[in-house]
Amino acid sequence: MPTDDQHDGSAVDQHALTPADARAALDDIRNRREQSGAAELRFALSRPSLLTAALLLFVSFASFDLPNPWGGAVLLPGLLLVALLVLRHTYGAPVRNRPGTRGVLLGVVGGLAGYAVFRGLAAALSAGGVPTPHLLSAAVVVGGCLLAAPRVREVADARLRGRADRRR
Repeated sequence: MPTDDQHDGSAVDQHALTPADARAALDDIRNRREQSGAAELRFALSRPSLLTAALLLFVSFASFDLPNPWGGAVLLPGLLLVALLVLRHTYGAPVRNRPGTRGVLLGVVGGLAGYAVFRGLAAALSAGGVPTPHLLSAAVVVGGCLLAAPRVREVADARLRGRADRRR
């Protein structure tokens, strides 16, 4: 008995996905993921992004030395710098991926470690009688972060390439 189905076997057979086609599609997805990761990394560790983040960190940390009414006044420039970072990322980033769990955890651990170094150094400088311990500590921590950024980029690039090579 003939069927009224317009999708007979001949049309379906023409659009069947072979294992080689599936493998090629997955390889293309992996390559695109690697490209987007590299583009995101280049943007996040670019000079404008790093300098804006460094300025934000420095202003925030150095403001600990200001007297009480002025310490709160630093909130406005800090918020403007955060807004600049968000706008730059939203409208300037070539790729906007969601951060993975590992990336978020690394960011939190790195931030907490940087803050701990800042507080420890500020306490040591304050105990030593330095008049502006937070300003100097902020300069040391921000300078260290800027000096470490190229190495962090190399490591992250190597991880991206290594992950891509393992999949091939």
